[in-house]
This record gives sequence, C-alpha cells and structure tokens, in this order.
Amino acid sequence: MKYNQKDVISEIHKRTGCSTSEISTILNTLGDVVKHKLSNDSHYVEIKLFPGLKITADYISPEQSKSNLPLSQFGFVLRLHADLSDYFKKEVRNLHHAIENNLQSG
Repeated sequence: MKYNQKDVISEIHKRTGCSTSEISTILNTLGDVVKHKLSNDSHYVEIKLFPGLKITADYISPEQSKSNLPLSQFGFVLRLHADLSDYFKKEVRNLHHAIENNLQSG
C-alpha cells in the first residue's frame, strides 16, 4: 500500500484536529527546512526528524561514489541516507503483529 502526502495530512488531521491547511503548511515547510539543512556547507549533516528516524547527508569525492556515471568533473557527490532505529523497527513490528492478531481473532 502506498500513502501520499494527502493521506498523511488526512491521518494527522484525524488524530490531532489541526486543520489540513496548517498540517500541509507544516509538512511543506519541514521539507524546505530539511533540504536547507542537508545543503549546508558542512561535509556531514545529520537530522533527527522524530525519535527513530535520522537522515544524514555527506559530501564525498567522486572516487568514493559507487556510481557508474562519469562524476570526475564534479568536486563532490551528495550521498543521502535515511536510517530507522532498531527500537522504532521493533515498535512497528509489534504494532503490525497486534493488528494482525486482532484481525485473526475478530
């Protein structure tokens, strides 16, 4: 199943009662802030969006890149990585099992 931004906004609206317009503004602004922080002039940036999700960006030399593209004319290559903590993954698995058990017993 795929969820787009509109689906996420609707779910947050149901859970919080905040207006969909405000939620949309916040999510779009969050995207802008993340892009701005990741494009920082530092060679390494780490952003923890919420407990369990971390996004990192680092700028590496073209030689360090695993790309097959001809990158030697660039001074650096942007490498992005999203990481979910083991604890967050465990919580998701537990929630999945609980929902699955409810469906089977219901």
